[in-house]
Amino acid sequence: MRYASLGFFCLLAVLLLTGCGQVVFTPASSAGPPVDDRFIVQPRPEDLVPSYLPLPSTDARLMRLPVPVLAFDARYRPMTAPPGLSAASSGAASSEVASSAVIVPGVAGPALIPPPEGPAFAWAETENYLILGTDRREGQTNWRTDTIMILGLDRANGRAALLSVPRDFYVNAPYYGYSRINTLDYLGERSQSEPGGGPRLVGDVIYQYLGVPTEHWMRVEMTGFRPLVDAVGGVTLHLDCPFYDTIYSPSTGEEGYFVLPAGDITLTGEEAYWFVRLRTRESDIGRAQRQRQFLWALRDQALSMNLLPRLPELWDAFHQMFSTDLSLLEIGDLARFALSLDAADVRSGGIALGELETYITDEGANVLVIKDADLLRWKVNNIWNEPAMVDAYRQDATACPPLPPDAAALLAGE
Repeated sequence: MRYASLGFFCLLAVLLLTGCGQVVFTPASSAGPPVDDRFIVQPRPEDLVPSYLPLPSTDARLMRLPVPVLAFDARYRPMTAPPGLSAASSGAASSEVASSAVIVPGVAGPALIPPPEGPAFAWAETENYLILGTDRREGQTNWRTDTIMILGLDRANGRAALLSVPRDFYVNAPYYGYSRINTLDYLGERSQSEPGGGPRLVGDVIYQYLGVPTEHWMRVEMTGFRPLVDAVGGVTLHLDCPFYDTIYSPSTGEEGYFVLPAGDITLTGEEAYWFVRLRTRESDIGRAQRQRQFLWALRDQALSMNLLPRLPELWDAFHQMFSTDLSLLEIGDLARFALSLDAADVRSGGIALGELETYITDEGANVLVIKDADLLRWKVNNIWNEPAMVDAYRQDATACPPLPPDAAALLAGE
C-alpha cells in the first residue's frame, strides 16, 4: 500500500497538468491575437560562445528545411494591446482605443525564489523522464501530444529541472520526415507492435535536436482532468495579474472570455482545465509557463492533504488517463525523491521564440524551427538558471496588461 500511495501521488503531482489539445471550446480564430512580448525575445546571453556546430547528437542535415520560406505568424508577434484594442497603424494607439482599455490592478505575491546556486545542470548525467500530455478521447483512434516536457532528476545534488518543448516544433523524424513534434507520439505508437513506440520516437527526436537523453516516459490523456482536480479539493495558486483569454463554443457559435482575478485563488477542475489549456493570447509558450506553475501548486495541494481517504475517487478519475514504462517500485522511488525537494530545488523553463522562429510549410501550416542553434544549446544547458518552478508564471503586478472591456466586466461580476 505504501508504494501504491506513493506511486499514485507521483502520478497525480507530476503528470496532471497535461490537459491539452482540442477541447469543447476552441479559439474563434486559428491565428488568434498576438502574444505578450515577455514570451518572445530576451537579451542574448553574454556568456554564449558560438560554436557553429549542430546541436549535440544532431546531424547537421536535420537543420536544413525543405523549403526555406520564413514568415511571422500573428500568434507569435509581440502584443501591445489586448484583442479589440489594437494600436493604430502608425504604432501609436488612438485616443478612442486607449480610452476603452480597462486597467485592473495586480496583486503582489510572495517574494521570488532567489537565483540558484550549484553547478550547471548536466542532462547527460541526470535521470530524465519524458512527460507527454495528449488530447486523445474515448472512441478516438488518433491524437496529438500537445504537452511535451522533460523532467530531469539530479539526485547527487538534490535537485530537479523541467524543460518544456513547444508543440509546434518542426522536426525531421526518422522514417517519417518533417512534421510537428506533437504528431510523433501517435505516429510512433501506430507503427509499433507493442506500447511505447510513440514515446521512444519522441525521445529519439528530442535527443537528436536538443542532446537530452530520456530513459523513461509517462503519458497522460486529458480524460478525467476536471474530476481529478476536484477530487483533491481544487488547486490554489497566486496570480500577480488577472488572467484572461478568449473561448469559443462551436455548438452555440458564441465567443466570450475566460477570466481569473489576481491574488491567491483556488481553481476548480473546470477553471484549472481552462487555465492550463487556453493559448490564444499567450500562445503555447505562455501556456507552458502556466502549466509549470500549476503543476507546482498541485504538488503543494497534494502535500497539504491526506490523500488516502480519497484514493478511490482519485483512482476512478485517473487510472484511465495514465500509461508509463515505469514499474510500481520505480514510481515509488521517484515520488519519494520528488517529495524531498523544496521550491528552490526545482527550476523550470522552456524553449521559446528567442531560439525559434515561425516557418510556413508548403501546406500553409505555421510551425516553429530553430533560429539560433547556439542560443538553443545554451538555453537547454542552462536550465538551472531558469526561475523556480513555483515562479514560472510570475508577472510584474505593477504593470499588468489592460483587459478588454467585456473581460473586465466579467471579472467584476457584471
